[in-house]
Amino acid sequence: MPIRLLAIDLDGTLVNDRLEMDPRDVAAVKAASGAGVTVVLATGRMFKSSLRYAEPLGLKGPIINYQGAVVREIASGEVWHRCELTVPMQQRVLAFAEPKDWHVNAYVDERVYTARARPEADLYARVAMVPYEVVGPLSKWIRQEATKMVLVDVDPIDVPARMAELTAWMGDVARVTRSLDWFVEVVNPQVSKARALAIVADRLGVAQAEVCAIGDNLNDEDMVRWAGFGVAMGNAPETLKAVAKHVTGRLGEAGVAQVIERFVIGKEEPLLRA
Repeated sequence: MPIRLLAIDLDGTLVNDRLEMDPRDVAAVKAASGAGVTVVLATGRMFKSSLRYAEPLGLKGPIINYQGAVVREIASGEVWHRCELTVPMQQRVLAFAEPKDWHVNAYVDERVYTARARPEADLYARVAMVPYEVVGPLSKWIRQEATKMVLVDVDPIDVPARMAELTAWMGDVARVTRSLDWFVEVVNPQVSKARALAIVADRLGVAQAEVCAIGDNLNDEDMVRWAGFGVAMGNAPETLKAVAKHVTGRLGEAGVAQVIERFVIGKEEPLLRA
């Protein structure tokens, strides 16, 4: 069965630590689109942060942002799906993070808000390439739903422990995941890339078995597990590789292009999930 829908994560999969895409990957994505395959970026990034990658790829269809909290069409801007953090969910995050002086970003209507300027805020702005607005303590500022919250630590060594603490604190109130080495992301518990990808597939009339998803990190696990042909990057953790149907090359080895050239527009049949 051919692949008709291809979902690709950005950071660590298609985008390297210099915030660039491999020309071979770019050419392969364009070739897949040219062959009639719908290519969807599935990322934790904001819509406007991901456009700088979608546009060079020539993508105009659906895009999955904020770990799956929002699905919209690039060309028209039409929102297909939205699921945000309620005020109580946000306040629970802040009740834990603020006493520990953890840096937190809140995302409302495609804008980033934080308590004060600090190295963590600047690190995020540099990676996401979007500015932030300082509003003072978020626990006093939050009055409406937020698409997601991100805790930032300039030392990646500290991130797993922080993630574990926050996960235990939040329980089933919100979903806690990791996208990049410095970022712990918090979204509505109903949010996942897999759910968003299923919404896209259903709207396009594509069967689950006809979907390929490529990712590199913990926030991609549900998507890779759900897709008929789930692929882990060679630089992915072993937990992700264990649920994937295929492991491709590492970032820097055009791992995305390898999958497209071999299974999507190539002649080799992917081993689809039963």
